[in-house]
Amino acid sequence: MHKTNATLVGLLRAACLLISGVTVAAVASAAGPPAFRVVYNMQGYDQPGGLIEGSPGAFYSIAGSGPSIVFSITSRGMQTILGMIPNGPHFTSLLVGGPNGRFYTSFETGAYPSSVLSVTSVPGGQKIYPAQNVVAEFTQNLPGGDLLATALNLSTGWGIAKSDVDGSVTWIAQVPSTDRTENVIYASDGNYYGVAEALSASTGYVFRATQTGSLTPLYNFSTGTFAGYLPTPLLQADDGNLYGSTVTGGANGTGMIYKLTPSGQFTLLHSFEKGPIPHGPATLIEASDGNLYGVAQANSGAAQVFRITKAGVYAVIYQMSEPDGLPPCWLLQGSDGILYGIAHAGGSVGEGSVFALDAGLPKPKPTAQHFQPASGAVGAEVRIWGYNLLSPSVSFNGVAATKVHNSGSNYILATVPAGATSGPITVTTPGGTETTHTSFTVQ
Repeated sequence: MHKTNATLVGLLRAACLLISGVTVAAVASAAGPPAFRVVYNMQGYDQPGGLIEGSPGAFYSIAGSGPSIVFSITSRGMQTILGMIPNGPHFTSLLVGGPNGRFYTSFETGAYPSSVLSVTSVPGGQKIYPAQNVVAEFTQNLPGGDLLATALNLSTGWGIAKSDVDGSVTWIAQVPSTDRTENVIYASDGNYYGVAEALSASTGYVFRATQTGSLTPLYNFSTGTFAGYLPTPLLQADDGNLYGSTVTGGANGTGMIYKLTPSGQFTLLHSFEKGPIPHGPATLIEASDGNLYGVAQANSGAAQVFRITKAGVYAVIYQMSEPDGLPPCWLLQGSDGILYGIAHAGGSVGEGSVFALDAGLPKPKPTAQHFQPASGAVGAEVRIWGYNLLSPSVSFNGVAATKVHNSGSNYILATVPAGATSGPITVTTPGGTETTHTSFTVQ
């Protein structure tokens, strides 16, 4: 059974989930309660989904139920339409940034031929690549410059795949024909981790897949954990562990947040309460304070932004209302430290909104995990991949690079400067400094 959504993405069907039976009062920080504002109310193109930051204060997303658009929105609320597909086709993927300054999604039509679409940061740069027999739902970019995706091969079933920047999708690993992939991430050990769900049951599992395609289940959820192909967030935190959530399941059957070690040791961190309060979240992120944040939804439709520590201490930090936006909701931390989100519905005209929540968090520290090539002469361009890499300066073994630019928040392109010697690469952003564990060799 293939998951589709005539308005946006298959995984957008779910109501934006969350919240628990804790007291629904904003939690004040030392600097006072979080400051919430609506950045932009969607108008004319409804049901936005996903949010990424491409440059400081500039965010990118998709919206619409036909025609559908790719758009940018600044932190001050200026929207620009960057690309569009006409009535009929619909997006099957949230937006992911590539190493070439382009932003990628995918769409399908009719009998499910699928195409990759990309845009630039300014209008007029849209490209549509040849249709293929694989429907790719992008989840993130990769160190080598490809885009990772959960995928449906229309002949053989579900698994994980990757696309190059020219829209060509190749297979990585297959799940059994009785299952479907719901989410997949690239982890610091070089493997892929994901969530799969049984097509004919309400159960599923977390798996690990190697670069060569060997797939191993790590943890099997109990029956009742899954319902209706709803979102199943998964991330790797800075402690090396996996954190995720489900919309149903948990102690009360209404969703949970959990921790899983890479070896498969499971810890239930939080179960959402029964009754009018919540379901598990559609989004879960790690912020610069080391805690996890998400947006949850009560049965009444109202959304709540929450914080949960890695030890499972849960708190609601802001109660949203319909004018703020209604779930599903996606969340990210911007390079300025502020939490930004996008709501699928609600807002001033009921078509969704982009919002910001200043919870007093520090700017996120960069993590520079990979670079390539591993060696090169002065004047060679080196691509650095990681997280929170916007507004960087770069040095090669202490010698500053004079040519440095970003391609989104995950890629830095830096030119080896004159006078550089072999040694580690250091990246500095407004959020801090990180030095690579391995050395670049100057030839």
